[in-house]
Amino acid sequence: MKRLLTVLLAGISAVFASCGDDGAEKGDTWFLKPEAVVSGTTAEISCRTKFADGVLTESGAGFVYTRIGAADGYFDAEPVEVSGNALSCRLSDLEPETDYLVYAYLELGGAGRMQSESVSFRTGTGSDPGNAPAFGQPAYSEVTSSSAVVSCTFSYQGAEPVSEVYFLYGTGGVSKREAVSAQPGAKSVRLSGLDASTDYTFRLCVAAGGKTYESGEAAFTTDAGDGPGPGPNPGLTKFSGWPEHGDYHYAYHTISDFKVGNYNARNYTVCYSAENHGPVWVAAPLHNCYVTKSGNRSYSQDPDVPAGIQPASKSLADPYNKGHMLGNRERSRTAVMRRQVCYYTNIAPQHSGTFNTGGGAWNNLEDVIDKYWDATKNSSVGDTLYVVVGAYYKTWTDSYGNTASPKKAAFGGQQAGVPTMFYYAMLRTKNAKSGKSVLRCSREELQCAAFVMSHAMQKGHKPSRSDMRSVAEVERLSGFQFFTNVPNAPKDTYNPSDWGL
Repeated sequence: MKRLLTVLLAGISAVFASCGDDGAEKGDTWFLKPEAVVSGTTAEISCRTKFADGVLTESGAGFVYTRIGAADGYFDAEPVEVSGNALSCRLSDLEPETDYLVYAYLELGGAGRMQSESVSFRTGTGSDPGNAPAFGQPAYSEVTSSSAVVSCTFSYQGAEPVSEVYFLYGTGGVSKREAVSAQPGAKSVRLSGLDASTDYTFRLCVAAGGKTYESGEAAFTTDAGDGPGPGPNPGLTKFSGWPEHGDYHYAYHTISDFKVGNYNARNYTVCYSAENHGPVWVAAPLHNCYVTKSGNRSYSQDPDVPAGIQPASKSLADPYNKGHMLGNRERSRTAVMRRQVCYYTNIAPQHSGTFNTGGGAWNNLEDVIDKYWDATKNSSVGDTLYVVVGAYYKTWTDSYGNTASPKKAAFGGQQAGVPTMFYYAMLRTKNAKSGKSVLRCSREELQCAAFVMSHAMQKGHKPSRSDMRSVAEVERLSGFQFFTNVPNAPKDTYNPSDWGL
Protein backbone atom coordinates (compact mmCIF):
# COMPACT_ATOMS: atom_id res chain seq x y z
CA MET A 1 0.00 0.00 0.00
CA LYS A 2 1.44 3.32 -0.96
CA ARG A 3 1.71 5.97 1.68
CA LEU A 4 1.72 9.70 1.22
CA LEU A 5 4.20 12.14 2.68
CA THR A 6 2.26 15.32 2.98
CA VAL A 7 4.82 18.04 3.37
CA LEU A 8 3.16 21.23 4.34
CA LEU A 9 5.37 24.02 3.10
CA ALA A 10 3.56 27.20 3.95
CA GLY A 11 5.95 30.09 4.45
CA ILE A 12 5.63 31.22 8.05
CA SER A 13 7.99 34.09 7.19
CA ALA A 14 10.92 34.73 4.89
CA VAL A 15 13.26 33.26 7.50
CA PHE A 16 11.12 30.68 9.25
CA ALA A 17 9.34 29.23 6.20
CA SER A 18 9.65 25.81 7.71
CA CYS A 19 7.10 24.91 10.33
CA GLY A 20 4.62 22.40 8.97
CA ASP A 21 5.54 19.22 7.22
CA ASP A 22 4.09 16.02 8.32
CA GLY A 23 4.05 12.32 7.43
CA ALA A 24 0.66 10.82 6.76
CA GLU A 25 -1.13 8.02 5.04
CA LYS A 26 -1.80 8.64 1.39
CA GLY A 27 -4.66 11.09 0.85
CA ASP A 28 -6.60 8.90 -1.57
CA THR A 29 -6.20 5.92 0.80
CA TRP A 30 -7.43 7.55 4.00
CA PHE A 31 -8.64 11.07 3.22
CA LEU A 32 -10.34 12.63 0.26
CA LYS A 33 -9.02 16.07 -0.56
CA PRO A 34 -10.64 18.75 1.62
CA GLU A 35 -13.08 21.19 0.06
CA ALA A 36 -13.42 24.88 0.84
CA VAL A 37 -16.59 26.85 0.06
CA VAL A 38 -15.85 30.55 0.55
CA SER A 39 -18.42 33.22 1.25
CA GLY A 40 -16.78 36.58 1.86
CA THR A 41 -14.53 36.21 4.90
CA THR A 42 -16.06 32.87 5.93
CA ALA A 43 -14.95 29.48 4.63
CA GLU A 44 -16.79 26.19 5.05
CA ILE A 45 -14.16 23.45 5.20
CA SER A 46 -15.07 19.80 4.79
CA CYS A 47 -13.24 16.53 4.31
CA ARG A 48 -14.52 12.99 3.81
CA THR A 49 -12.44 10.00 4.87
CA LYS A 50 -12.54 6.27 4.22
CA PHE A 51 -12.72 5.31 7.88
CA ALA A 52 -15.70 3.52 9.33
CA ASP A 53 -18.11 5.32 11.63
CA GLY A 54 -16.60 5.72 15.08
CA VAL A 55 -12.98 6.09 14.01
CA LEU A 56 -13.16 9.89 13.82
CA THR A 57 -13.87 11.76 17.04
CA GLU A 58 -14.11 15.48 17.67
CA SER A 59 -11.29 15.21 20.22
CA GLY A 60 -8.96 13.36 17.85
CA ALA A 61 -9.67 14.87 14.44
CA GLY A 62 -9.63 18.40 13.17
CA PHE A 63 -8.32 21.00 10.77
CA VAL A 64 -5.21 23.19 10.82
CA TYR A 65 -5.09 26.42 8.83
CA THR A 66 -2.68 29.28 8.16
CA ARG A 67 -2.41 32.47 6.17
CA ILE A 68 -0.04 31.75 3.29
CA GLY A 69 3.12 33.80 3.60
CA ALA A 70 2.17 35.30 6.98
CA ALA A 71 4.18 35.20 10.19
CA ASP A 72 1.37 34.35 12.60
CA GLY A 73 1.73 30.57 12.46
CA TYR A 74 -0.73 27.68 12.25
CA PHE A 75 -4.06 27.48 14.04
CA ASP A 76 -6.44 24.69 15.01
CA ALA A 77 -9.95 25.24 13.69
CA GLU A 78 -12.63 25.19 16.40
CA PRO A 79 -15.18 23.82 16.74
CA VAL A 80 -14.98 20.80 14.44
CA GLU A 81 -18.02 18.68 13.63
CA VAL A 82 -17.65 14.95 13.02
CA SER A 83 -20.41 13.07 11.24
CA GLY A 84 -19.72 9.43 10.45
CA ASN A 85 -16.59 9.29 8.34
CA ALA A 86 -16.43 13.01 7.58
CA LEU A 87 -15.47 16.19 9.41
CA SER A 88 -16.15 19.85 8.83
CA CYS A 89 -15.68 23.29 10.34
CA ARG A 90 -16.45 26.92 9.67
CA LEU A 91 -13.63 29.49 9.58
CA SER A 92 -15.14 32.89 10.29
CA ASP A 93 -13.81 36.45 10.47
CA LEU A 94 -10.87 35.68 8.21
CA GLU A 95 -8.81 38.45 6.67
CA PRO A 96 -10.46 39.72 3.47
CA GLU A 97 -8.83 39.02 0.09
CA THR A 98 -6.22 36.76 1.71
CA ASP A 99 -4.82 33.36 0.70
CA TYR A 100 -5.24 30.56 3.25
CA LEU A 101 -4.16 26.92 3.40
CA VAL A 102 -5.94 24.21 5.41
CA TYR A 103 -5.66 20.44 5.93
CA ALA A 104 -7.48 17.79 7.96
CA TYR A 105 -5.78 15.51 10.44
CA LEU A 106 -6.38 12.53 12.69
CA GLU A 107 -4.34 12.05 15.88
CA LEU A 108 -2.78 8.61 16.34
CA GLY A 109 -1.73 8.90 19.95
CA GLY A 110 1.94 8.06 20.41
CA ALA A 111 2.36 7.32 16.69
CA GLY A 112 1.87 10.94 15.62
CA ARG A 113 -0.88 11.91 13.23
CA MET A 114 -2.26 11.21 9.79
CA GLN A 115 -3.22 14.15 7.63
CA SER A 116 -4.89 14.93 4.35
CA GLU A 117 -3.63 16.87 1.43
CA SER A 118 -3.99 20.58 1.95
CA VAL A 119 -6.26 22.89 0.00
CA SER A 120 -5.75 26.60 -0.53
CA PHE A 121 -8.45 29.22 -0.92
CA ARG A 122 -8.78 32.99 -1.11
CA THR A 123 -11.27 34.98 0.91
CA GLY A 124 -13.49 37.64 -0.60
CA THR A 125 -14.04 41.19 0.53
CA GLY A 126 -15.58 41.96 3.89
CA SER A 127 -19.29 42.64 4.15
CA ASP A 128 -20.85 46.11 4.32
CA PRO A 129 -23.66 45.96 6.93
CA GLY A 130 -25.39 48.98 5.40
CA ASN A 131 -26.00 47.14 2.15
CA ALA A 132 -26.40 43.62 3.55
CA PRO A 133 -29.58 41.62 2.88
CA ALA A 134 -31.94 40.93 5.77
CA PHE A 135 -32.68 37.23 6.22
CA GLY A 136 -35.59 35.42 7.78
CA GLN A 137 -35.31 32.22 9.80
CA PRO A 138 -34.31 29.16 7.68
CA ALA A 139 -36.86 26.34 7.85
CA TYR A 140 -37.34 22.79 6.53
CA SER A 141 -40.24 20.46 5.74
CA GLU A 142 -41.20 17.25 3.92
CA VAL A 143 -38.15 15.38 5.21
CA THR A 144 -37.81 11.80 3.92
CA SER A 145 -34.94 9.33 3.93
CA SER A 146 -33.48 10.88 0.76
CA SER A 147 -34.88 14.41 0.41
CA ALA A 148 -36.05 17.55 2.21
CA VAL A 149 -37.51 20.94 1.33
CA VAL A 150 -35.56 23.91 2.74
CA SER A 151 -36.74 27.52 2.75
CA CYS A 152 -35.75 31.00 3.82
CA THR A 153 -36.70 34.62 3.00
CA PHE A 154 -34.51 37.63 2.33
CA SER A 155 -35.01 41.31 1.55
CA TYR A 156 -32.41 43.58 -0.01
CA GLN A 157 -32.17 47.36 -0.42
CA GLY A 158 -28.54 47.63 -1.57
CA ALA A 159 -27.40 49.46 -4.69
CA GLU A 160 -25.42 46.54 -6.14
CA PRO A 161 -27.36 43.96 -8.18
CA VAL A 162 -27.90 40.49 -6.77
CA SER A 163 -25.90 38.08 -8.91
CA GLU A 164 -26.60 34.75 -7.26
CA VAL A 165 -28.80 33.21 -4.57
CA TYR A 166 -28.42 29.62 -3.39
CA PHE A 167 -28.84 27.27 -0.46
CA LEU A 168 -25.58 25.90 0.92
CA TYR A 169 -26.10 22.53 2.58
CA GLY A 170 -24.04 19.58 3.70
CA THR A 171 -23.29 16.88 6.21
CA GLY A 172 -20.14 16.73 8.21
CA GLY A 173 -17.84 16.41 5.24
CA VAL A 174 -19.15 18.04 2.07
CA SER A 175 -21.01 21.28 1.31
CA LYS A 176 -23.11 21.60 -1.85
CA ARG A 177 -25.08 24.38 -3.53
CA GLU A 178 -28.63 24.44 -4.81
CA ALA A 179 -29.39 27.61 -6.80
CA VAL A 180 -32.68 29.52 -6.61
CA SER A 181 -33.92 32.68 -8.34
CA ALA A 182 -32.13 35.94 -7.54
CA GLN A 183 -35.19 38.10 -6.76
CA PRO A 184 -35.69 39.01 -3.07
CA GLY A 185 -38.53 37.21 -1.30
CA ALA A 186 -39.34 33.69 -0.12
CA LYS A 187 -36.99 30.99 -1.40
CA SER A 188 -37.38 27.23 -1.23
CA VAL A 189 -35.96 24.17 -2.94
CA ARG A 190 -36.13 20.41 -2.59
CA LEU A 191 -32.79 18.80 -1.77
CA SER A 192 -32.59 15.27 -3.18
CA GLY A 193 -30.09 12.44 -3.16
CA LEU A 194 -29.57 12.71 0.59
CA ASP A 195 -28.33 9.91 2.84
CA ALA A 196 -30.75 8.22 5.23
CA SER A 197 -30.48 8.82 9.00
CA THR A 198 -28.05 11.68 8.44
CA ASP A 199 -27.76 15.16 9.99
CA TYR A 200 -27.69 18.03 7.47
CA THR A 201 -27.13 21.76 7.95
CA PHE A 202 -28.19 24.48 5.52
CA ARG A 203 -28.44 28.26 5.05
CA LEU A 204 -29.36 30.75 2.34
CA CYS A 205 -26.56 32.69 0.60
CA VAL A 206 -26.91 35.91 -1.43
CA ALA A 207 -24.12 37.27 -3.64
CA ALA A 208 -24.19 40.98 -4.50
CA GLY A 209 -21.50 43.43 -5.52
CA GLY A 210 -18.72 40.87 -5.27
CA LYS A 211 -19.69 39.97 -1.68
CA THR A 212 -21.56 36.99 -0.28
CA TYR A 213 -24.02 37.26 2.62
CA GLU A 214 -25.44 34.36 4.63
CA SER A 215 -28.50 33.64 6.71
CA GLY A 216 -28.38 31.84 10.01
CA GLU A 217 -27.91 28.07 9.92
CA ALA A 218 -30.56 25.42 10.49
CA ALA A 219 -30.37 21.62 10.66
CA PHE A 220 -32.50 18.56 10.00
CA THR A 221 -32.08 14.79 10.09
CA THR A 222 -33.24 12.53 7.28
CA ASP A 223 -35.45 9.57 8.05
CA ALA A 224 -34.23 6.01 8.24
CA GLY A 225 -35.00 3.95 5.17
CA ASP A 226 -33.65 2.68 1.91
CA GLY A 227 -32.12 5.95 0.82
CA PRO A 228 -29.00 6.26 -1.30
CA GLY A 229 -26.67 6.31 1.70
CA PRO A 230 -23.50 4.23 1.81
CA GLY A 231 -24.88 1.68 4.27
CA PRO A 232 -23.21 0.53 7.48
CA ASN A 233 -19.44 0.57 7.91
CA PRO A 234 -18.53 1.89 4.46
CA GLY A 235 -14.93 2.49 5.50
CA LEU A 236 -12.25 0.57 7.33
CA THR A 237 -12.98 -1.31 10.52
CA LYS A 238 -11.91 0.84 13.45
CA PHE A 239 -8.13 0.69 13.98
CA SER A 240 -7.58 -1.98 11.31
CA GLY A 241 -4.78 -1.03 8.98
CA TRP A 242 -3.77 2.04 10.97
CA PRO A 243 -0.05 2.70 10.69
CA GLU A 244 0.74 2.14 14.36
CA HIS A 245 -0.65 -1.39 13.97
CA GLY A 246 1.28 -2.10 10.78
CA ASP A 247 4.92 -1.70 9.82
CA TYR A 248 5.04 2.09 9.61
CA HIS A 249 4.94 4.41 12.60
CA TYR A 250 4.96 8.21 12.36
CA ALA A 251 6.20 10.94 14.69
CA TYR A 252 6.06 14.70 14.26
CA HIS A 253 8.49 16.69 16.39
CA THR A 254 8.31 20.37 17.27
CA ILE A 255 10.81 22.38 19.30
CA SER A 256 9.56 23.63 22.66
CA ASP A 257 12.57 25.91 23.25
CA PHE A 258 12.53 27.52 19.79
CA LYS A 259 9.49 29.59 18.88
CA VAL A 260 8.08 31.03 15.68
CA GLY A 261 5.83 33.75 17.01
CA ASN A 262 3.99 32.02 19.86
CA TYR A 263 4.28 28.54 18.37
CA ASN A 264 6.84 25.78 18.70
CA ALA A 265 8.94 25.62 15.55
CA ARG A 266 8.88 22.46 13.50
CA ASN A 267 11.81 20.10 13.79
CA TYR A 268 11.21 17.01 11.64
CA THR A 269 8.81 14.21 10.81
CA VAL A 270 9.84 10.57 10.69
CA CYS A 271 8.31 7.45 9.20
CA TYR A 272 9.76 4.47 11.06
CA SER A 273 9.72 0.78 10.10
CA ALA A 274 8.96 -1.77 12.80
CA GLU A 275 10.22 -4.57 10.55
CA ASN A 276 13.61 -2.95 9.92
CA HIS A 277 13.88 -1.13 13.26
CA GLY A 278 14.97 1.87 11.27
CA PRO A 279 13.80 5.05 9.56
CA VAL A 280 12.05 4.89 6.20
CA TRP A 281 12.28 8.65 5.72
CA VAL A 282 12.82 11.85 7.65
CA ALA A 283 11.32 15.09 6.32
CA ALA A 284 12.71 18.44 7.44
CA PRO A 285 13.43 22.04 6.48
CA LEU A 286 17.08 23.09 6.33
CA HIS A 287 17.88 26.71 7.20
CA ASN A 288 20.54 28.61 9.12
CA CYS A 289 18.01 29.57 11.79
CA TYR A 290 18.42 26.04 13.21
CA VAL A 291 22.21 26.15 13.39
CA THR A 292 24.82 27.43 15.82
CA LYS A 293 27.66 25.28 17.05
CA SER A 294 27.29 21.54 17.45
CA GLY A 295 26.40 20.50 20.98
CA ASN A 296 26.71 17.30 22.97
CA ARG A 297 25.02 14.19 21.67
CA SER A 298 22.71 12.32 24.00
CA TYR A 299 21.09 9.32 22.33
CA SER A 300 17.66 8.07 23.38
CA GLN A 301 14.48 6.44 22.17
CA ASP A 302 11.81 8.49 20.43
CA PRO A 303 8.96 8.96 22.94
CA ASP A 304 6.39 9.14 20.13
CA VAL A 305 7.20 5.70 18.65
CA PRO A 306 6.69 2.40 20.52
CA ALA A 307 9.82 1.61 22.53
CA GLY A 308 9.71 -2.10 21.72
CA ILE A 309 10.52 -1.58 18.03
CA GLN A 310 13.44 0.82 18.63
CA PRO A 311 17.02 0.12 19.71
CA ALA A 312 17.36 0.31 23.49
CA SER A 313 20.89 1.71 23.45
CA LYS A 314 23.39 3.35 21.10
CA SER A 315 25.49 0.17 20.81
CA LEU A 316 25.93 -0.68 17.11
CA ALA A 317 27.91 -3.59 15.69
CA ASP A 318 30.94 -3.08 13.42
CA PRO A 319 31.52 -2.11 10.67
CA TYR A 320 28.69 0.40 11.10
CA ASN A 321 28.25 3.67 12.89
CA LYS A 322 25.18 5.75 13.65
CA GLY A 323 24.08 7.52 10.48
CA HIS A 324 21.81 10.49 11.21
CA MET A 325 19.18 11.05 8.56
CA LEU A 326 18.81 14.66 9.69
CA GLY A 327 22.31 15.69 10.71
CA ASN A 328 23.29 16.66 14.24
CA ARG A 329 24.81 19.95 13.06
CA GLU A 330 21.63 20.83 11.17
CA ARG A 331 19.77 20.91 14.50
CA SER A 332 22.33 22.46 16.85
CA ARG A 333 20.75 25.69 18.09
CA THR A 334 18.85 24.48 21.17
CA ALA A 335 18.90 21.63 23.65
CA VAL A 336 15.57 20.23 22.45
CA MET A 337 16.74 20.24 18.82
CA ARG A 338 19.91 18.37 19.77
CA ARG A 339 18.01 15.83 21.84
CA GLN A 340 15.39 15.10 19.18
CA VAL A 341 17.91 14.73 16.36
CA CYS A 342 19.59 11.97 18.39
CA TYR A 343 16.46 9.86 18.74
CA TYR A 344 17.06 6.34 17.42
CA THR A 345 14.22 6.84 14.93
CA ASN A 346 16.48 9.35 13.12
CA ILE A 347 19.40 6.91 12.88
CA ALA A 348 20.25 4.07 10.49
CA PRO A 349 23.38 1.88 10.33
CA GLN A 350 25.95 3.26 7.87
CA HIS A 351 29.38 1.90 6.91
CA SER A 352 31.90 3.74 9.05
CA GLY A 353 34.88 3.20 6.76
CA THR A 354 33.47 4.00 3.32
CA PHE A 355 30.17 5.80 3.69
CA ASN A 356 29.60 7.84 6.85
CA THR A 357 33.03 9.26 7.59
CA GLY A 358 35.42 11.89 6.27
CA GLY A 359 35.73 11.23 2.54
CA GLY A 360 32.89 8.71 2.61
CA ALA A 361 30.34 8.77 -0.20
CA TRP A 362 27.42 9.89 2.00
CA ASN A 363 29.57 12.36 3.90
CA ASN A 364 30.62 13.94 0.61
CA LEU A 365 26.98 14.18 -0.50
CA GLU A 366 26.03 15.89 2.76
CA ASP A 367 28.76 18.47 2.12
CA VAL A 368 27.20 19.21 -1.27
CA ILE A 369 23.68 19.43 0.19
CA ASP A 370 24.93 21.98 2.74
CA LYS A 371 25.76 24.40 -0.05
CA TYR A 372 22.12 24.42 -1.18
CA TRP A 373 20.92 26.05 2.06
CA ASP A 374 23.79 27.04 4.38
CA ALA A 375 24.60 30.73 3.89
CA THR A 376 27.82 30.35 5.87
CA LYS A 377 29.11 28.00 3.17
CA ASN A 378 27.45 29.63 0.16
CA SER A 379 26.60 33.33 0.26
CA SER A 380 24.20 33.00 -2.69
CA VAL A 381 21.60 31.01 -0.70
CA GLY A 382 19.19 31.98 2.04
CA ASP A 383 15.82 30.36 1.34
CA THR A 384 14.76 27.17 3.10
CA LEU A 385 15.71 23.87 1.46
CA TYR A 386 13.02 21.24 2.03
CA VAL A 387 14.36 17.69 2.12
CA VAL A 388 13.18 14.16 2.57
CA VAL A 389 16.06 11.89 3.56
CA GLY A 390 15.15 8.29 2.85
CA ALA A 391 16.44 4.76 3.36
CA TYR A 392 15.81 1.84 1.00
CA TYR A 393 15.92 -1.73 2.36
CA LYS A 394 15.62 -3.89 -0.78
CA THR A 395 18.42 -5.00 -3.12
CA TRP A 396 19.74 -1.98 -4.99
CA THR A 397 22.05 -1.68 -8.02
CA ASP A 398 23.13 1.82 -8.97
CA SER A 399 24.11 3.32 -12.32
CA TYR A 400 27.77 2.39 -11.68
CA GLY A 401 26.99 -1.30 -11.22
CA ASN A 402 27.38 -1.28 -7.43
CA THR A 403 24.96 -3.74 -5.82
CA ALA A 404 23.98 -3.71 -2.17
CA SER A 405 21.93 -6.54 -0.66
CA PRO A 406 19.77 -6.44 2.48
CA LYS A 407 21.60 -7.13 5.74
CA LYS A 408 21.00 -6.91 9.46
CA ALA A 409 23.13 -5.34 12.18
CA ALA A 410 22.89 -5.57 15.96
CA PHE A 411 21.74 -2.16 17.17
CA GLY A 412 20.79 -1.68 20.81
CA GLY A 413 19.27 -5.13 21.19
CA GLN A 414 17.49 -5.09 17.82
CA GLN A 415 18.45 -6.71 14.53
CA ALA A 416 18.18 -3.53 12.51
CA GLY A 417 17.94 -3.48 8.75
CA VAL A 418 20.98 -2.03 7.00
CA PRO A 419 19.73 0.17 4.14
CA THR A 420 21.01 -0.70 0.68
CA MET A 421 20.57 2.85 -0.57
CA PHE A 422 19.94 6.31 0.87
CA TYR A 423 18.40 9.25 -0.94
CA TYR A 424 17.74 12.96 -0.67
CA ALA A 425 14.61 14.45 -2.28
CA MET A 426 14.85 18.25 -2.43
CA LEU A 427 12.68 21.30 -3.10
CA ARG A 428 13.79 24.94 -3.09
CA THR A 429 13.22 28.24 -4.82
CA LYS A 430 15.33 28.61 -7.93
CA ASN A 431 16.40 32.10 -6.87
CA ALA A 432 17.63 30.71 -3.51
CA LYS A 433 17.41 34.15 -1.83
CA SER A 434 13.91 35.18 -2.81
CA GLY A 435 12.40 35.30 0.68
CA LYS A 436 9.27 33.87 -0.95
CA SER A 437 7.14 30.98 0.24
CA VAL A 438 7.30 28.00 -2.11
CA LEU A 439 3.49 27.94 -2.01
CA ARG A 440 3.41 31.30 -3.75
CA CYS A 441 5.93 30.34 -6.44
CA SER A 442 5.20 29.31 -10.00
CA ARG A 443 6.66 26.13 -11.42
CA GLU A 444 9.33 28.22 -13.14
CA GLU A 445 10.39 29.67 -9.78
CA LEU A 446 10.96 26.27 -8.14
CA GLN A 447 13.46 23.46 -8.57
CA CYS A 448 13.39 19.84 -7.46
CA ALA A 449 15.88 17.02 -7.65
CA ALA A 450 16.92 13.86 -5.83
CA PHE A 451 20.24 12.16 -5.12
CA VAL A 452 20.46 8.38 -4.67
CA MET A 453 23.56 6.80 -3.15
CA SER A 454 24.25 3.07 -2.95
CA HIS A 455 25.48 1.90 0.44
CA ALA A 456 28.07 -0.07 -1.52
CA MET A 457 29.61 3.10 -2.98
CA GLN A 458 33.38 3.35 -2.60
CA LYS A 459 35.05 5.83 -0.28
CA GLY A 460 36.08 9.05 -2.01
CA HIS A 461 33.14 9.12 -4.40
CA LYS A 462 31.88 12.65 -4.96
CA PRO A 463 28.32 13.37 -6.09
CA SER A 464 27.84 13.71 -9.83
CA ARG A 465 25.03 13.94 -12.35
CA SER A 466 24.92 10.15 -12.47
CA ASP A 467 23.68 10.13 -8.87
CA MET A 468 20.73 12.41 -9.62
CA ARG A 469 17.13 11.49 -10.32
CA SER A 470 13.83 13.30 -10.55
CA VAL A 471 11.77 13.37 -7.37
CA ALA A 472 9.01 11.57 -9.29
CA GLU A 473 11.37 8.66 -9.99
CA VAL A 474 12.23 8.32 -6.31
CA GLU A 475 8.51 8.46 -5.50
CA ARG A 476 7.89 5.50 -7.80
CA LEU A 477 10.78 3.59 -6.26
CA SER A 478 9.88 4.25 -2.64
CA GLY A 479 6.09 4.14 -2.88
CA PHE A 480 5.75 7.54 -1.21
CA GLN A 481 4.79 10.92 -2.60
CA PHE A 482 6.60 14.10 -1.58
CA PHE A 483 5.83 17.83 -1.48
CA THR A 484 2.18 17.23 -2.34
CA ASN A 485 1.13 20.54 -0.82
CA VAL A 486 3.19 22.44 -3.38
CA PRO A 487 1.26 21.82 -6.59
CA ASN A 488 3.79 23.72 -8.70
CA ALA A 489 6.76 21.64 -7.52
CA PRO A 490 8.49 20.36 -10.70
CA LYS A 491 8.89 16.81 -9.41
CA ASP A 492 8.90 15.24 -12.86
CA THR A 493 12.09 16.93 -14.01
CA TYR A 494 15.47 18.14 -12.76
CA ASN A 495 18.35 20.16 -14.13
CA PRO A 496 21.78 19.24 -12.69
CA SER A 497 23.12 22.70 -13.49
CA ASP A 498 20.50 24.19 -11.13
CA TRP A 499 22.29 22.27 -8.39
CA GLY A 500 25.83 23.11 -9.45
CA LEU A 501 26.54 19.85 -11.30
